[in-house]
Amino acid sequence: MRVKKMPALALILAAAGLSLTACGNSDGSTASANTSASTAASSSTGSSKDATSGSSSSESSTGSSKEATSGSSSPDSSTGSSKGSEAAAQAQSSRSGSMCKTDHLAPSATATGTKNEIVVNLKNTGSSACSMHGFPGVQLVGPDGLGDTGPDAARTDVSASTVTIGPGEETRFLVHFIPDTSGSGKTYTRLSVTPPNEKVSEIVNLNDLAFTISASSGDAPDVYVDPVGYHVGSGK
Repeated sequence: MRVKKMPALALILAAAGLSLTACGNSDGSTASANTSASTAASSSTGSSKDATSGSSSSESSTGSSKEATSGSSSPDSSTGSSKGSEAAAQAQSSRSGSMCKTDHLAPSATATGTKNEIVVNLKNTGSSACSMHGFPGVQLVGPDGLGDTGPDAARTDVSASTVTIGPGEETRFLVHFIPDTSGSGKTYTRLSVTPPNEKVSEIVNLNDLAFTISASSGDAPDVYVDPVGYHVGSGK
């Protein structure tokens, strides 16, 4: 029997084919392994992202908490109400005015048309309204000046009320006196007037309204004063 010999080049090519086949299988396994690893890594990354999303939810919860905190601003609302109350109180005070001061009052005396009675006017010369309540202080002053003073006027039993006068407005009070009939009385030409709740007085000239009362110092005074609030023509 004759045996055919394979050329050397054919043997080399066959060996190379087997080697390539073996390498192809190895690369396939490696690619498969790499694919599996990549898939696992992707899964791990996805889980990590989910965890991150979870912390985002926590942040959302924190945001909600902040919104709730900012939403519960009742102290500010309370402060607003308090400021509103203060504004209302100030407006009321502005309408009623502060206590009238002597420096912002111009006194004058006029006749009332009633015998033995004069009215003293108190005009507000200030720039805002002011109020007063009660009896003014009234002392008689003679023609010789402040060193020639007479008795203080006694208060009547007329009820006092609070009066408010705006700039340029005035309120009034009455002075009553018992004239002297003995011929030995004392004539008073001025009044020293102190507004209610004030300590500073102002001189009012009586001019032709000067009157004469008894010079004796009896227990019963000869001059009386009403509280502020009298308005000529209204009897108020």
